[in-house]
Amino acid sequence: MKPRLTALLLLVSLPFAAGCRTYYSQYHVGSDDYVLATRDFENGRKETYKLEARGTSSLRVMTEFDRERPFLGLQLAELDKGQAERRGVKPYSGLLVTGVYPKSSAAEGGVLAGDVLLSLDGIETVYQNQVPGVEAKLKEGQVVTAKLVRGQDHLDLPLPVKLLKERVSDQEVIPLDVPTVSARSYAGVTLRGIPAVWCEKIFQTKREAVVVASVEVGSPAWIAGLRGGDVIDTIDGAPVPTVQELHNRIADRGPEGDTMKFGVRRGPGQSHEGAVELEDYSGESKAWVPLVFWMECGSYEDRWSFGPFGLLMSNRNHYVADGSTRKTQTRNVFKAVLGLLRVETTPDETEVRLLWFITFET
Repeated sequence: MKPRLTALLLLVSLPFAAGCRTYYSQYHVGSDDYVLATRDFENGRKETYKLEARGTSSLRVMTEFDRERPFLGLQLAELDKGQAERRGVKPYSGLLVTGVYPKSSAAEGGVLAGDVLLSLDGIETVYQNQVPGVEAKLKEGQVVTAKLVRGQDHLDLPLPVKLLKERVSDQEVIPLDVPTVSARSYAGVTLRGIPAVWCEKIFQTKREAVVVASVEVGSPAWIAGLRGGDVIDTIDGAPVPTVQELHNRIADRGPEGDTMKFGVRRGPGQSHEGAVELEDYSGESKAWVPLVFWMECGSYEDRWSFGPFGLLMSNRNHYVADGSTRKTQTRNVFKAVLGLLRVETTPDETEVRLLWFITFET
């Protein structure tokens, strides 16, 4: 049930009341990001599919895998002019060895911290990013000559190439499909579609998956318990169609006031089914008698007041925009006689305040 004010009945007795209906953009809320699924492969590869539900929404695919690559084990830093001159080499003609990894090719080949590396395998080394490029072309067991300066000595050290086994992490952000949006909303959801190729990887079957990127507080979808971050599995008991087709269905059935049953999930074992009663809810009704009565009724909140600027009596009732629960909780604040009496009711407690300083909590 949407919050409605008993004060609406008073409008019957106000012959001079004026009213209007306007349309506006409401208050949308989303959800925290969460992992849709994790897949482990025989070769040690692992893929994690994380739904980023905030904002425009996207799918982040995080991949972990093992690999071997040629690695000499050098820890290097670029030389500036002063450092080069102190070591007796031309500026920008070598790299400073700051250390070597234990049991690496460099360690076993005799490279020491403080050496200046002039070249590797005949390729001059001036910039740090040159070394990974050289290493990438090497093969296990190959012997590479490292030309070094150590004090006053020039050395040619043979380095036997070894393979480094490492766990690599990579990420890719997949944009979600966006439907063509109509002018009027009948459900109150922002929908995004997971591309079909990724649906099959995530759910291990060919299917469509539509994500609720956000929900408008107080809308039919919000009342039915749909929340940002939900993945829609079924519509009226049938598999969910593409995001564009679902959007079109809502637009076609909305003017008729039809009810659509949404079967959704959020993470493993968290399923929910909600009956969304489609309607053109996006308007806001207002009525007023100047300096006597003011009433505003919308999908997110209702409020009214009596007396100049609401000094005699006022009331505000609105939904609590809490995306962590599917309950449609409300908060109400009633004030009277210049604020001498104030009653606030929330989902957890009721507070009564008298004369600004006497407070009762229940």
